[in-house]
Amino acid sequence: MSDFFELPVIPFRGEVAIVTPSSPFNRQHFNAGITQLKLNKMKPVIPRDAFLKKGYLAGSDEERAYLLIEAILTDSFSAVWAARGGYGAIRLLPLLEKRIDDLKKHPKFIIGFSDITILHSFFVEKCGFVTVHGPNITTLSTCDNYSKKQVFQLLQGEERALTIYNPRLQVAVHGKAEGVVKGGNLASIISLIGTPYQPDFSDSILFLEEVGEVPYKVDRMLTQMRLAGMFDKVKGVVLGEFSYQEYRPPATKSVHIRQIMDNMALPSSVPVVYNFAAGHGKKNMAFLLGAEATLDTEKRSLSYL
Repeated sequence: MSDFFELPVIPFRGEVAIVTPSSPFNRQHFNAGITQLKLNKMKPVIPRDAFLKKGYLAGSDEERAYLLIEAILTDSFSAVWAARGGYGAIRLLPLLEKRIDDLKKHPKFIIGFSDITILHSFFVEKCGFVTVHGPNITTLSTCDNYSKKQVFQLLQGEERALTIYNPRLQVAVHGKAEGVVKGGNLASIISLIGTPYQPDFSDSILFLEEVGEVPYKVDRMLTQMRLAGMFDKVKGVVLGEFSYQEYRPPATKSVHIRQIMDNMALPSSVPVVYNFAAGHGKKNMAFLLGAEATLDTEKRSLSYL
């Protein structure tokens, strides 16, 4: 099993560094998320440079990388929480790699989703961290109450948060699998293919989610991953939200699970579940990346115990 249990969890009144590795954010949503941290007895530390803007980025690459690196290297911070996703994290990877020897010595929970998938992948693959796929600061106030409660339970080390059970989870292929949980946002993962930062999903339980991409674009991305051999040794698959919008009702639709599975071309022995409550919707349960877990389709659960 992974040694993530040895990583520090946030103390009941732990300091949390807020970072902006991607796009600028809505101040109202940001403030509402910070309030959620305070209500849960956490102490957010917000650097002045978190409010920088440079076009569609939250500051220059150097400024955003500096905030992230300093947050990780500062021992008083128990975790590093992303303000928002959007775009931009991939531009930081060469700057992070220059400090990789220092970063490896300071394992911390990196928290966020969407574009933060890029950072999850880097710190899991390159540094051996265990990270937290969960709400960004700007989505904390809008996700459902269960997701809000669950992310804080996970960060505070409560055992019940280490088993994610969802009775509405649907099973496409039954089975049981053990592996290191990896993955995140599909488009973000695609952007890493062919770079020095392309993740290795061998022996993993692979989680994928996407929003706002119509079926043929999801088809294209999954086909690219398949042709790159990224599904060849996957042990299990967990699919989150795959929704997109059309103008005619019903406007909100989902990419069909059969289309996704056909494009992945997985062996029949690989268990697959879908409708996992994580992604860009109101239900966004937090779970660990880089740690070993068991996917059990009979129990409809992903368990780190």
